[in-house]
Amino acid sequence: MSCPIRHLGTEKAHKLYEDIEHWLQDKGVEILFQTECTGLIIQEGRCRGVTYTDGHQDFELFAGETVVATGRRGADWLEGLCTTYGIDHVPSTVDIGVRVEVRNEVMETVNRAFYESKLIGYPPPFKNKVRTFCQNPGGFVAQENYDNGLAVVNGHSYKELKSENTNLAILCSHNFSVPFNQPIAYAQKVGELTNMLANGQLLVQRFGDILDGKRTWQKELDRSNVRPTLPDVVAGDITAAMPYRAMINIINFIKAMDHVVPGFAAYETLLYSPELKFYSNRIRMDKDFNTNVPGLHCLGDSSGWTRGLMMSSVMGVLMGRKLV
Repeated sequence: MSCPIRHLGTEKAHKLYEDIEHWLQDKGVEILFQTECTGLIIQEGRCRGVTYTDGHQDFELFAGETVVATGRRGADWLEGLCTTYGIDHVPSTVDIGVRVEVRNEVMETVNRAFYESKLIGYPPPFKNKVRTFCQNPGGFVAQENYDNGLAVVNGHSYKELKSENTNLAILCSHNFSVPFNQPIAYAQKVGELTNMLANGQLLVQRFGDILDGKRTWQKELDRSNVRPTLPDVVAGDITAAMPYRAMINIINFIKAMDHVVPGFAAYETLLYSPELKFYSNRIRMDKDFNTNVPGLHCLGDSSGWTRGLMMSSVMGVLMGRKLV
């Protein structure tokens, strides 16, 4: 079945979000910026609101229903709330991988058929699930910075401005069992090691250099046909920080991709690290998004139930309808 999509573009998204913000404010919604939610207000076993601070003063905000929807960036924070307030949850998947960048010509056939293809494999010998994610034809690799100073790689594309490259993530899913229950902390440690090697920045390495067992040097990147779209990335050796299991999965997946997309496993294909997706431990909820704490609901990527903007938005719409 064909499903039409519209590509908004990074620069157009800013205007859309601004319009949504203004529409909400016109409807009487108060939006607080430069504030941080510090906890929940639990009285007689029910969530009655939240506590927050503006950096100078602490406040309490009471509500009949409280919705937590902090996004992927708030995964670690929400995990802390679960521990503090006894919110039922189960360990979820954490994705560790790289962002791959190739010339547009390599991805031309796929880009023409699907703006964002979804390719999934279970490469030997471990046969973990490995998938592509967030494909950006003519896009740009970008750096994201988390509150704890962790730098991770991401990608985006503009509506008007285009590069000569296509970038996409290759993510290896990790599901841990007892006694380990800190998947987010595990992924953060991988990212911290990579940042350490790159002096606080991101690392990039050519695929051929990985197969040859050598690091990539800046002078080699300067002569490469695939030029990084992230200007201040550090050429180096991502295998020095990437866990063995994840690295083998990624290498074998890229080799398999080459059969579907010839040229994908070229020597000059660029791999950026770390690409990490912090999914919250999945919150236990019923079909109406009720947690085991009455009056508390959790939505979006921070809840562990969604994996991106589209489904998070749908979840928000459904929650709004139920509250109304």
